[in-house]
Amino acid sequence: MEKILTQFFDLPKMINSKLPMNNFNSMVEGSENNVSKWAGNFYTVSALVILVTSLFYVLSPIWSGDMGEGAGILGNVLSMLIWVYAAFPIAQVVRSTGDSLAESKSGIVDFVFRDLAVANIKLLGHVGALVALFGAICMTITWATSLDVSGGFMTDWTTNIEYAYGLPMAAVASLTELLNLGFIGGVLADWSAWDPTLAAGEAWSVDGLYSVLWQYVGVVAILAKLYVTLAIYNFFYAIISSLVKWIKSPYLPFKTS
Repeated sequence: MEKILTQFFDLPKMINSKLPMNNFNSMVEGSENNVSKWAGNFYTVSALVILVTSLFYVLSPIWSGDMGEGAGILGNVLSMLIWVYAAFPIAQVVRSTGDSLAESKSGIVDFVFRDLAVANIKLLGHVGALVALFGAICMTITWATSLDVSGGFMTDWTTNIEYAYGLPMAAVASLTELLNLGFIGGVLADWSAWDPTLAAGEAWSVDGLYSVLWQYVGVVAILAKLYVTLAIYNFFYAIISSLVKWIKSPYLPFKTS
């Protein structure tokens, strides 16, 4: 009777082992070890989606009837060529982020709060710098030719990646608040403060030249924010990580006689 009951209760296990192409249990049970690979695949797919959607967005004036007239058509064509070119290195930044995450060997905690956060901060900074650079190129052409080469409407699609870096940036801002350094957190968190869509000013004017040069300075400013943010985040993460380890195994840093 006991043997029959054992076989009865083992019936689901036996049937499950006989199901063809059934590797779902191993997938679920090994999911923690595959988190980095899944994250890498997510960014790889996202890179392709971003590339396709950005190209669609940039070229949309062709079929939406917003090409303008006369010199406006030439300005829009130049804008399209610049931002179509820009879409590929921007998408590659996302792809490279996924590749680096897929190679991570960290545990789940370090992966989420260190590797993923740092990767997203870098992603934000690099994409922001590229957008600002190509916006500055558009401004330069506008200043040199008097054509309206837009650095504005072509960048609206970049807001689609905000979800990826919102959490780590908010974390950095919160950590600086704890040390009464809220002004630093505000500056670092406000990445959109540098506007790559500013007007270039009158063609061949001195004021217009200053605007163009200042826009290139913005690229450097964005990268500077990136590196300062990374330094602050890594510093606080190291402190918190050490504190957690000490709480798990407390000790006093001196010898007793």
